[in-house]
Amino acid sequence: RNALEAMAHSSRRELIASNMPAADDMIEIAVSDTGSGFGEDVVPNLFRTFFTTKETGMGVGLSVSRSIIEAHGGRMWAEANSAGGATFRFTLPAASSESLTDGA
Repeated sequence: RNALEAMAHSSRRELIASNMPAADDMIEIAVSDTGSGFGEDVVPNLFRTFFTTKETGMGVGLSVSRSIIEAHGGRMWAEANSAGGATFRFTLPAASSESLTDGA
């Protein structure tokens, strides 16, 4: 939702979600957009509860998302894209092949 809102007034609207294996049996998921992005001065506060760059934002979505991801053993971070927009990345433990086949 954040990406779609950030791209609302962009001439180029591209949203890419991808995943790939990461170190220590983790999976990394990346969501990248061509929206307005954010400045480096915003990065330290992005995941702080009640911090928002939106006029009508509550500032809890990224904080809650990061807490859930960390509770599952992963981590979450954000990067400004050099061509504009932003990429949010997070890792989670990869499912074992046994858990995929045991019907759980």
